[in-house]
Amino acid sequence: MTPLRPFPRRFRLTAVCIGVLIAAPRLAAGQTPAPEVTQQSMTLQMRTVAQQLGTKLSAGQRDELTVGVTLNGTLQEPEKLGKLGIAGVHKGARVTAIRVAPQKLVVEVDELDPVPVNRKATLRVDDQGRLSAP
Repeated sequence: MTPLRPFPRRFRLTAVCIGVLIAAPRLAAGQTPAPEVTQQSMTLQMRTVAQQLGTKLSAGQRDELTVGVTLNGTLQEPEKLGKLGIAGVHKGARVTAIRVAPQKLVVEVDELDPVPVNRKATLRVDDQGRLSAP
C-alpha cells in the first residue's frame, strides 16, 4: 500500500504556487511609484524683494529667490523694514532673508553699530510677490 500523504502535500504546494502567481501582478501594481509631483511656486525676483526690504543686494546674488535660497544685502532704507514689523535697526545693517516656503520669507537683520542688535521676522509673500507682516 502506498502512503496517501505525498499527494495532498504536492497538491497544497501546487495550489500555493498558483495562488502566488495569480496575486503577484496585483501586488506589484500596488507598489509602482506615484508620478513625480512638482510644486509650481511663483517666481520671486531678488531685486523686487530687496527693494521692498530697503536693502542693497550683495554682489553675486541669483536673479530668482526660490525656496531654500538666501538673499544677502545691506540695509539702505530702515523705514521700509519698519513698515514690515522690523524696527530699531539703522542704515548699514546686514540683512539676510531666506525663502522657507512659497508663501513665507524669514528676514534677519544684524547690526553692530551703535549697539549690537539682532531682529528676526517671518513675512508673508502674496501672489503678486508683495511682502507683508503676518
